Amino acid sequence: MSISKLTCTALLTAAAVFLVSGCNESTDEATSTLEHPGVSITVVSSSDVYGWIEMTLSQAPPKMAEAGDDNVWLLFEGGTLLRFSRMDGRWKAYCLEDISDVVDFDLNGETPAFITESEYLVFNDNSCDAVSESLPDGFSPMELEISNDDIAILGYDGDLAIREEDGFTVYTASEELNPAGDLQRIGPDWIFGLEGGGIALFDPSVALWQFEDSPDGDILASSDNILFIGIHDTIYVRTLPGEWNYHSDGRLYDGGLVLAENGISTVMSPGEIIAEVPSFEPSRLFAMESFRQPVWAIDDLGIAVYTDLGSIETSLPHYETQRVSCSMAGQSAGGMQGSADSVNDIIQAGSATFRIYESVSIRPDPFTEFSTEGRDARRSLEIVSVEEFRLVGITLDPVGGDQAMVEDGIGVSYILYEGTVLANNSHVAEITSNEVIVIQDVIVDYSARGGGETTIPTIYSLRLHEEGGL
Repeated sequence: MSISKLTCTALLTAAAVFLVSGCNESTDEATSTLEHPGVSITVVSSSDVYGWIEMTLSQAPPKMAEAGDDNVWLLFEGGTLLRFSRMDGRWKAYCLEDISDVVDFDLNGETPAFITESEYLVFNDNSCDAVSESLPDGFSPMELEISNDDIAILGYDGDLAIREEDGFTVYTASEELNPAGDLQRIGPDWIFGLEGGGIALFDPSVALWQFEDSPDGDILASSDNILFIGIHDTIYVRTLPGEWNYHSDGRLYDGGLVLAENGISTVMSPGEIIAEVPSFEPSRLFAMESFRQPVWAIDDLGIAVYTDLGSIETSLPHYETQRVSCSMAGQSAGGMQGSADSVNDIIQAGSATFRIYESVSIRPDPFTEFSTEGRDARRSLEIVSVEEFRLVGITLDPVGGDQAMVEDGIGVSYILYEGTVLANNSHVAEITSNEVIVIQDVIVDYSARGGGETTIPTIYSLRLHEEGGL
C-alpha cells in the first residue's frame, strides 16, 4: 500500500439563495381553516418552495457524480472534487493533485473510491490523503462498483477484478466477452450487460459464470434485487432468468430513477412523482440514497438540483460569480382555495421551476487560485442604501420568514429579510406579496432653535412589476 498526498482546498463561499414571488400551492404537513362570512382561508403551517435550481458553469460540467446518504460528490476534469453536504447545505472543494486520469469512482458508504488505469484509491476528506492499491498487472479497468463493502472492477475484456483479503483477484470467463458496462450486484452475483444483448453473471463464492438472454438496452439498472433494462423510453423487468417483461414507460437512469412525461419517479414505483420534469433532458439523473431529495441532474451545460429553495448553497467553490440572474420557467399562478379578492395578498408558497445561472468566469482557468476578495461583488448590506436596489422577487414564508431578492445597479443580487439593516440608519420594516417597505430614521437636530434631537421616519417602497414578473 502507498500513500498518495492530495492538496485539500476548503474555500469559503457566500451562500446565494434566490427566491421569487407568485408560487403555486404546495402540499403541506398541516393546515387549519379559518371561517369568515363568505370566505374560507387556509392557513399553511409549512410553505417550502420546491423547484429546479440550474447552475450553468463556465467550465465543463462534472465528468462523474455519486450520491450517498448525506453527501454528493462531483468530480471535474483536472482533478477538482466538490462535496455537497446535505447536513448544512454547503459545498467544499478538494484538489486531487497526484491522481492521474480517473476512470470511474463510487462511494463506500460516504467515502469516495476511485480507479485509474493502474490504481484503486480511497479518499479521506478529513486528512486529504488517498490510500492507493495497485491493480493487477495487465488488467484494463472499465467500471467500479461497491456494494455492502464488497468491491468489484469490470475490465474492458469482461474480466472481473474482485477485492479480497490479500488484494484484487482477477476472474476470467471461459468465453470471450464484450461488456457493455453497467456493473450491478444482486445477491452473490456481479452482473453486467453485453454488447448486442444478454447479461453475464458471476458468483465469486463458487467462481461460477452464467449467461442469460436479455434485450439489447441502453442501460441496465437494479433496485431491490430486481434487474431492469431501459430501451429508449420503455423499461423492461427481469421476471425469471432469461425472461423480461414490459414494466413501464419512461427513460431509465443508473441508480433506478425514471424520467417520464409527468415527472421523475423510481423504477420500483413508476408514477409516484418525486420531482418535476427538468427543463432539459439530463445525461445523468440521481438522488440521495433511498431516493430522497435533493434530486440531481447533469447535462452538457451544467448541473441542476430539485430541492426546496434555501437548502443548497448555489455559489460553487472554484467558480467565480460575475453575474447572477433569476427567471421563472414553467410556472402558473395559483390562488388560495376559497380565496376572495380581499385576501389575494395572502400567498402560499408552492412548487415551481427555478433557473439560476451563475459561475460566469472572467478568468481563463476557473480552477486556478484566486483572491476571495475578488470572487464576490456583493457588499455588506449595512453600507448599501435602499436607493440602489431594484426589487426582483419575493417569497412569503410564515414559518421561516418572508424574503425578498433585490439587485443593485450593477446586477449584484442580495436577499432581504424583515429587520435587515441597511445604510443610512434604515432597515426593512415589512415584506408583503409585492412590496418591500424600508424605513429610514432621519435624526433632526433642533438644538439651534432651543430644542433637542428628534427622529423622523422616512418610508421607502420597493414594488414588483405590475404582473409580478422579474
